[in-house]
Amino acid sequence: MEIKRLIGALVLAASVFTAGGCAQTGRSYAADVDPQGWRTGAVLTLPNEDTLAKYDLELFLRCNDRFAEDTLTLRVETITPDSLRYGEFFCIPFPQTHTPAAVAREAKQLYRRRVLFGQRGNYRLILTPTRPVRGVEAVGATLQQTP
Repeated sequence: MEIKRLIGALVLAASVFTAGGCAQTGRSYAADVDPQGWRTGAVLTLPNEDTLAKYDLELFLRCNDRFAEDTLTLRVETITPDSLRYGEFFCIPFPQTHTPAAVAREAKQLYRRRVLFGQRGNYRLILTPTRPVRGVEAVGATLQQTP
């Protein structure tokens, strides 16, 4: 009987550790865009209270089967809580894969490492394609805290 309890405890511990490994430790923000022809800026609001934490910032696209590009260049504009602005262009590669139409595809690309949001308040990230593009359903950003 004691061996069964030991095996049960080991199975329970293994499942807890496995489930803990799947947990997302970052924060994601996303906005829907027009899949028929995305051309305007998608605004993401990133709230910040911790002015000492550093984050890796990753951008992502969620696409349907109408998206036929192999890269997509975005204008990324950041607006700080005190209204300072910074803009630049950023290219996201999108390897072609053939999946069923019902399965949405996603492309992710690291945008910045060890970002420090030095002010409390809402940062806005505006993502705008450099040309109209079909098949993109949503865009977003993921913040992952770094040591």
